[in-house]
Amino acid sequence: MVTLSDDEVALLRSILTALRSIKVRDIDKALVILAKAEKGGR
Repeated sequence: MVTLSDDEVALLRSILTALRSIKVRDIDKALVILAKAEKGGR
């Protein structure tokens, strides 16, 4: 089992809260943009 410090727990909580507030449509847009950038960079 992994033991987390109070700072790590606070960081994880803030990340999860931020992820929960992001809309799925925004994530899809970001993935499309990243996929295009990845293809263009090669």
